[in-house]
Amino acid sequence: MDTARREKRAHGTQDFPFQIYSAPEAQDSDLVPLHWHPEIELITVLQGTVGVTVADRRYEGAPGDIFCVGAGELHEIRGGVDDLFRAFVFPMDFLQFRRGDRVQNELLSPLEDGALRLPPVVPHDTPAGAALGRELREIMLACETQPPGYQLLVKASLLRLIALMDGAGLLSTAAVRPAAEYRVQLLREIVEYLSAHCTERLRLADVAGQFNLSPKYFCTFFKDNLGRTLMQHINLLRIERASRLLRETDLPILEISLSVGFENFSYFIKRFREVYGCTPTDYRRSAKQRQ
Repeated sequence: MDTARREKRAHGTQDFPFQIYSAPEAQDSDLVPLHWHPEIELITVLQGTVGVTVADRRYEGAPGDIFCVGAGELHEIRGGVDDLFRAFVFPMDFLQFRRGDRVQNELLSPLEDGALRLPPVVPHDTPAGAALGRELREIMLACETQPPGYQLLVKASLLRLIALMDGAGLLSTAAVRPAAEYRVQLLREIVEYLSAHCTERLRLADVAGQFNLSPKYFCTFFKDNLGRTLMQHINLLRIERASRLLRETDLPILEISLSVGFENFSYFIKRFREVYGCTPTDYRRSAKQRQ
């Protein structure tokens, strides 16, 4: 995955543009840093505690909680080694009707163009959360067993999910202001730049200058919108890349530390433990056992 930027991967196939991602087994990482894509994403927590960021809001998800990410929204998932979630990714045009009926005109099209928004979170201990959870389990079962016509079963369940949200009053209109559009676009550009350059030596003044912002304003804007400092975010991106190398290669840990941008090995160990709760050595050992 191109972390902290627009994803380039194809979700599903041309004939069936729908994909379920599991974690930690099939994800690129237990940690999925800030990124965005034009598809809708529904995230359900299966066990443990999963941290989810949607736009500028941060949540802690318990088993059964469901998070909804709209098209183009920045989001991040922090699952942890022992936590588990499923992510359902699909484009809104996957559900479109050829006939412009009320459902198409008042629900599906507004959801696609952003005039109507999904709820960021639906707790498990609500009637809507329980109903949506049942529908997501039906989708997982259909994709797992693949009976004849399972693709239509998936589409029907996704449409039912939207109908349930609408019936529960969970969909909201989005009055996007020019200032909000500017903020979202600036955030996308910042996280894309940091993703591309996170292994380099980055200075605050240089990063802020890339966006014609003063260092002071940049720090305030970054912390207010992402909930962490610039250095914390850079370290998170570096740690995610290090975790991938630990799982997928046999490179020495010191070499991995240097390759992702950490010049001080002890500092790398400390930051890694903060994110994953274990040393890189223990993380690699655990990852190999899961494979």
